[in-house]
Amino acid sequence: PDWENPNGVPIDAFIFGGRRASMVPLIHEAFSWEHGVFMGSIISSEQTAAAEGSVGAVRRDPFAMLPFCGYNMGDYFDHWVKFRKRLGYDAPKVFYVNWFRRDKDGKFLWPGFGENSRVL
Repeated sequence: PDWENPNGVPIDAFIFGGRRASMVPLIHEAFSWEHGVFMGSIISSEQTAAAEGSVGAVRRDPFAMLPFCGYNMGDYFDHWVKFRKRLGYDAPKVFYVNWFRRDKDGKFLWPGFGENSRVL
């Protein structure tokens, strides 16, 4: 399969996501690469029992990478902005997803799992 190709495979989209019961739409597409970097940089999630802190409290987590990024987040943002120049005009689209959005009755709006990529 192509995923084993040592030259790599085409990437059509970057998908960033947070966990919010309300406020954040199910999915939205960036207007531009720079807008996508901005959307990635403002990701926030409601904490779960698996995270340190109060359950339900909103935690800012740029690109959902804060626990994994071993250097200055400003440099990380700059990398994403500059990466666009290497990609040219065929840069992948950028999406912000929120699979955890709930309706007024507290039920998830999206079924999740194998359905996640269908929304794109």
